[in-house]
Amino acid sequence: MYKIGIIGHGPERLDDPDKVQRLIGLTIELLGFQYGEDDVVFNIQGAIGVGLWAAEACIEQGFKYHLFLPYSVEETSKHWYYDQQQRLLNQYNNAYSLTICKPDELTGEDFVHKSLIDQSNFVVFFWQGMKQGKTANAVKHAFSVNKLALNAMQNLELITARDFKRKKK
Repeated sequence: MYKIGIIGHGPERLDDPDKVQRLIGLTIELLGFQYGEDDVVFNIQGAIGVGLWAAEACIEQGFKYHLFLPYSVEETSKHWYYDQQQRLLNQYNNAYSLTICKPDELTGEDFVHKSLIDQSNFVVFFWQGMKQGKTANAVKHAFSVNKLALNAMQNLELITARDFKRKKK
């Protein structure tokens, strides 16, 4: 069985959220058929943006997904809009499996991305190349545990350490 992680930005960091939603659907369809409908599980974070959209694409296309949450469904979505809460609840009810990754109370570190990456064969990032932030940190963690990292927003190109180096002017 192939476990493919899907991680990306929240909608506030995306230039065109509608375009990204379509790209998520196409990417999941491509990878799902490439690795076999019965042999693939998508590892997805239950979060506003790429996480919600990816799980919805899996539901629509009939692919299995493993949902990663920082807390229970109610606690995770406590401050979300009502429609977002309902979407997450639907995703919870349709998930193939679930992991709740409680944050470290002392450090405040969120283990969702780390757990998701560690349990994936490789990870597809919907990443706009920002060198700081949660998604960039997730890419760096993928590097640190030797996971293949692909950028869906760049035609599934391999992400390398070179993508984090400053370009000389």
